[in-house]
Amino acid sequence: MTGVEQQVDAFGRPVKQPEPPQPPRALQIARWLWVASVLVGVVQAFIQLLDRERLIGELRQLQPEMTQTDLDAAANSGIMFTFMFKALTLMVYVLLSRRVLEARNWARVTLTVFGAFGVLNAVITVLTVSLVGPELIEQLTGMAVGGSDVVFAVLVAAVEVAAIVHMYRPESNRFIRENRGHRPQPPRTVL
Repeated sequence: MTGVEQQVDAFGRPVKQPEPPQPPRALQIARWLWVASVLVGVVQAFIQLLDRERLIGELRQLQPEMTQTDLDAAANSGIMFTFMFKALTLMVYVLLSRRVLEARNWARVTLTVFGAFGVLNAVITVLTVSLVGPELIEQLTGMAVGGSDVVFAVLVAAVEVAAIVHMYRPESNRFIRENRGHRPQPPRTVL
């Protein structure tokens, strides 16, 4: 015998498997909002990395003893690391949001924690830039923080807050509560 065997009733007739419960629209929207939050971060990284001159200038300021070849290699490595990290983050968010659609509360809590860190990052970015100023930040860290950084941080936080709100709407809570123990059952066969 190969593959999954068909369940049968007492008379030997095939038994149709019950359809898995469908997640509410709010959870489906939340899933796409989580993906969108990562994609907004990818756009931000792409825009920042397009300015290779600025990136190399920041590296030169941090490590003045580096040669141009070393600076180019460091810039390339930084770009690759950034995009690999964003791809990994996207995979994790897709996996977790899929688990939320399967009524896994642990995945919903995990995404909530990730979203809270995103909101905290936005608050810290906005407060730091508004209280200290971008010039002092660049002077202290060697990294330029501009208006686009603030806009993207706030945009990502807003999308993540919207995703969290959708995950905890009444219909989402009801779906997770009612389907928490629902797992696909392996088929039984009659010999």
